Amino acid sequence: MAILILDLAIASAFALPQQNDSISPAQPIAAISFVLFHNRVYLPVEVNGPQTFEMVLDTGAAISGLSEATANAIHLRAAGKAELIGNGESHLKIALAKDVTFRLGGVELQEKSVAIVPYADLEEHEGRRIAGVLGVPLFRRYVVVIDYHAKMLSLYEPQDFVYRGPGERVPLRLGGATLLNAVIELPGRDPITCNLAVDLGTYSALRLYRPFLEKHHIVDPPGIDSFGFGLGGEFPERLGRVSTLRIGSLNLKDPITSFSTARSGATSTSSYDGTIGGEVLRRFKVILDYPRQQMILEPSSDFSEPWAADTSGLILQARGADFRTILVLHVLKNTPAAAAGIKEGDVILTVDHQETLDLSLVGIRRLFTNPGKYHLQVRRGQQVLEVDIMTIAPRN
Repeated sequence: MAILILDLAIASAFALPQQNDSISPAQPIAAISFVLFHNRVYLPVEVNGPQTFEMVLDTGAAISGLSEATANAIHLRAAGKAELIGNGESHLKIALAKDVTFRLGGVELQEKSVAIVPYADLEEHEGRRIAGVLGVPLFRRYVVVIDYHAKMLSLYEPQDFVYRGPGERVPLRLGGATLLNAVIELPGRDPITCNLAVDLGTYSALRLYRPFLEKHHIVDPPGIDSFGFGLGGEFPERLGRVSTLRIGSLNLKDPITSFSTARSGATSTSSYDGTIGGEVLRRFKVILDYPRQQMILEPSSDFSEPWAADTSGLILQARGADFRTILVLHVLKNTPAAAAGIKEGDVILTVDHQETLDLSLVGIRRLFTNPGKYHLQVRRGQQVLEVDIMTIAPRN
């Protein structure tokens, strides 16, 4: 039985970006607008025919994957089994399918094997449907340019691609993951070089894995105990910061950092030290040039945005067919939510008199990244309660 590592972790019609003199040829062979949701790139992809599905772009997926619902919709038959190790602590038994054709922006990509993955639990944490992930085979075939600010993805033939711009060229090592060297700085410590995976399918900024933390005696860093999530469910982590994340000559100050304490799942591996995810990558135009084993980072106008973090102490999940029932899954200790008396199992009905039906899970998370006082209406059994919570800015 194969062991696959897949993270995860709505586009409009075909369009071409404006002329960019830093890239030659100026016109890509395909350009697709995308939706950025929870720091993940969602692309419109035709799968085995004209039907279009919204799939996540994911350098953490060794092969592409489809949800069980997508596989059923296109009558895709299983042709094997495998075990999947995601970020969550649970291993998943999945099916494999053969000979699937993906089409995006007029470009076709054929994969001999794809995974059929149960995404239901991850969808409840994400707050939306996930039709599948488009993985590493796309990056091995084309040069992929992701303009996060413009929300445009462009594909280039490798033999025609020439870069002349001012972006930071970062060498990549390609194997089971897309790896680069980076440096982190912590207060009172010498700089530490780390081996990080570039993971488009991960929503977080910087995530450091437990074996790396133990090796460098990074124990009980300042922050709060929390939970991350991915395929395979939740995993425990401590949410804090490092002083600096350095990639080449680029310095990112005080990034929000997930310090994993998991004992199983991908975040407990010693194969590499952690990941750089969407909260970092969305601050750049990212050029992934696998044929030349390099990534090029052009800082965008979003580069200096503050690092946002939800300090409410609420770990929420979206339930129901439309993901509009917002359930309190965990209340973290010593947080505003705990002080307000919110309990696990409560259902949030309104935030500042706005119904959660309208806000959605991602909207509530975005609200709680802004320090301030929030009035919540929650349902607990047959009771409807009124509570106030006061969120604070994350500490440096």
